[in-house]
Amino acid sequence: MSVSGVFTTVENKWNGKYKAVDGSLHVVNTREGSFAYIAIGIVRGKIDGDKFTVDEIDHKEEYCENCDAEERMRELEYNEVLDDEVDIVFLDRKPSFDNFNKGRFISIVKDPSTTIEYSGKTPWLIPAYEKNGIRGAYFKLFDFSWVFLVETNLKLDWGTVLSILYTLGREPIAEALGYNYPLFLADKVAKYYRDREAKVLNLLVQDSYRGFRSLVERHRKGGI
Repeated sequence: MSVSGVFTTVENKWNGKYKAVDGSLHVVNTREGSFAYIAIGIVRGKIDGDKFTVDEIDHKEEYCENCDAEERMRELEYNEVLDDEVDIVFLDRKPSFDNFNKGRFISIVKDPSTTIEYSGKTPWLIPAYEKNGIRGAYFKLFDFSWVFLVETNLKLDWGTVLSILYTLGREPIAEALGYNYPLFLADKVAKYYRDREAKVLNLLVQDSYRGFRSLVERHRKGGI
């Protein structure tokens, strides 16, 4: 794609509350049907200029039987965007693909269709499109990091968006550096609970269909 309107702002003057949301799931298929466990990792904190805090790490979970687990996980993640108690919700999805434009979000994904070639000094952000109230841009925080696609429905200028991304992308952890630390944590939380419950789910489903139904019923009654 052609390159124009490059933003390189890194001084962040924005402050507010944020939430990062990411999901993971485990599905088991048997003769009786499919059974899924869905975990949503949630990280809450504050951004104050070029500093940020992680104040709360939480998760939500759901079992579903013979459901479209991917679609249900998508719904659960987007439900978290409707939280009016925060100023920004960070996602690892592409809202424009899902025709979702509610709440206040900044979403970051790897885009396999990226054809951008720009060798300018990092960090940089290059606006790419706007459709149905969602703006998209490509950004790169460090010379060694990935080029990511960011989408947002916030009325912030691109320089401010880049400065927020830069503030949250500097943590010296290999998987998070150049990406987004709160989203990195949300992903780890979701996978932790997914892996823990997957062992139980596999065992119960292999043992009996009745065992799984008993697990689901206890979960609905708050016994897990």
